[in-house]
Amino acid sequence: MNAYAYFIVNHHLDYLLEQASKQQRVDELFPRPSIRARIASVFAGVRRVFDPVELSGPALPNLEHYPYRG
Repeated sequence: MNAYAYFIVNHHLDYLLEQASKQQRVDELFPRPSIRARIASVFAGVRRVFDPVELSGPALPNLEHYPYRG
């Protein structure tokens, strides 16, 4: 029984090492931004949500050359 347990544990460790190797290759191809960049991006998004909207002109279009204007 002890030899079978060693076999199962070693098989599982090999599987975990293979998964870690695959994840490392993916991380090399597609690097993630640093934690500082991700936090800055979140704060910029929150700031955009709460910034007041400036409307410089009327919200409706000007109807000077509209064919059905009466």
